[in-house]
Amino acid sequence: MTHRGWPRGCLLAAVMCIASGAKAGVWVTDPVLGLAADFSTNPGLRVADHTSETHGAVLIDTPTTYHADSISLSVQPSFRISDSSGYSSLASDYAHLGVRGEIDSERSSVTVTGQLARDSSLYYNYSVNGSAGVRRDTSSEDVAWIRALTERLNFNLDVNSSRVLYGESSSFTTLTDYRYSSAAPSLAWAAGERTTFTVLGAAGLYDSADGRTKSVNSNVELGLTRQFSELWSVNATAGYSRETNTIDEYFGPFLLGSFRATNTGTVYTANVTRQGRLLTVAATASRSLVPSGFSFLSLQQSYQLGFHYPRTERWSFDGHVRWLKSLEPQVVGPTVNQSYLDLGLSAAWLFTEKWTLTLRASRLTARYTPPAIDVAANGVTVELSRRFDSLKWH
Repeated sequence: MTHRGWPRGCLLAAVMCIASGAKAGVWVTDPVLGLAADFSTNPGLRVADHTSETHGAVLIDTPTTYHADSISLSVQPSFRISDSSGYSSLASDYAHLGVRGEIDSERSSVTVTGQLARDSSLYYNYSVNGSAGVRRDTSSEDVAWIRALTERLNFNLDVNSSRVLYGESSSFTTLTDYRYSSAAPSLAWAAGERTTFTVLGAAGLYDSADGRTKSVNSNVELGLTRQFSELWSVNATAGYSRETNTIDEYFGPFLLGSFRATNTGTVYTANVTRQGRLLTVAATASRSLVPSGFSFLSLQQSYQLGFHYPRTERWSFDGHVRWLKSLEPQVVGPTVNQSYLDLGLSAAWLFTEKWTLTLRASRLTARYTPPAIDVAANGVTVELSRRFDSLKWH
């Protein structure tokens, strides 16, 4: 089996094991039906030739779960049916299917996750590819294994693979099909009831569909998880990363040569949370290499401050401010530098036991360089959802 096929083979084998153990028992489906109306002044974050858009859509979610003594399984289909055709509108159609299974034993836990999705690239990566607005087909598989070596020491292994295919774009911006596979082993040691130290590593391979470009990345990090008090907690990792980008140059069918560039630097992730009786506030920061629709891995820095406030049993409020900077290496030309400032507020009103009304407002500003170009978009969403009684079946 090739390196591209073995993560999927592991996924299928694990899913069959979980399914065989879940033949008997009760399955529960919790269907939700929603209606949504979206408005945006510049949904594609275009510099010129743009107009505001208003669209409506029907939302359908049918999450289904199964639980046994040591096995749990969830299947999560979700759909959006919009009033506009294609994948370049504010509310493009989508179809998502996620499957997650978990098997637990006395000292081990195996979690298997798979996803199939067809949606739009319009709001991919905080609208980083907004001008493309094309269909995006995604398939991904993930297997995570946790093994308790001692009472305080755990070994974790996470292996995943994803494949992304884009439709053809009618605009200047084009996106590249790719596959990205990675493996991340780690050791976690509980120094006390409130403190855990972690050593983790990761290696990944990014391949463009045409085989012309490739990125190989690896990193080693140290981590800390600390519960300072009943209110405050922190989870952070930081370390060293290395990335090698390779491009093959052709003249017709003839390979002229391969060109390689290596970059080193730091990667980190930090999260500080204050969990009050009602109000939860979280601040996060990260710097990482991620796959994207461009020719190589993208270096992204992100900072976010958010809150969740369930004011009463019927009213809840959420908000965030997020800044993202993305460096996109190009096959030809200089690296593209893109940065985004994203502000959002939402309020949800549970006006009956089954009905929920959600209001959202957003402001998104972006800067593209070179050359320096600034764009912005304001948006409003109104969503009405109805949760139906649970369906139990065997």
